[in-house]
Amino acid sequence: MANNPLFPEDPDDTRAAIMEATFDALAEHGYSDLTINQVSQRFAKSEGLIFYHYDGKDEILLELLKYLLERVQKGRLPIADDVDPETRLRALLDNILPTGDEHQKRDYEKVLVELRTRAIHNEDYRECFNRSQMGFRESVREIIVAGIESGDFREVDPDSVADFILALVSGEIFDRITVDRHRTVRTELDDYIEDRLLAVEES
Repeated sequence: MANNPLFPEDPDDTRAAIMEATFDALAEHGYSDLTINQVSQRFAKSEGLIFYHYDGKDEILLELLKYLLERVQKGRLPIADDVDPETRLRALLDNILPTGDEHQKRDYEKVLVELRTRAIHNEDYRECFNRSQMGFRESVREIIVAGIESGDFREVDPDSVADFILALVSGEIFDRITVDRHRTVRTELDDYIEDRLLAVEES
């Protein structure tokens, strides 16, 4: 398997190895066509070990979702808290909506969209996504509040801004995987920061 920053380069625990194998299989085949056998073909150990830890496809996919969201949460704010709020906000958006067409990032987005459709009818999946989305929203809100207090941002409603950015980012990720058209959402977000958030310097 190609090195994937979401997983250890040489995973020394069974869970990480199974999660990486499941991720690769799901990115290639999608939920409907995914089988445990396809996962086992990407797993260096025996298929029986997979069944020892998981009862079936749905259980292993829910575990994959939790694993991915844990990894994303840990890497959500790569910039230290003592950096100015504008830099922190742009870094957060860089992490969520990178420019370019990075293959591994697209695989990650593809897998998340596949799993998110399960949340329509499955409460466990929905709970995971609710927790992740609220974590992202709170990260944005905290940055906006800090920017207002420091004078870097205007006196905006932090909740409304966080909701707006969350909706825009979620829609962009979904569209990048499900429709064939070029969008400039990140550019518009940068313009939004410039025109609506940054405090106007007094002359």
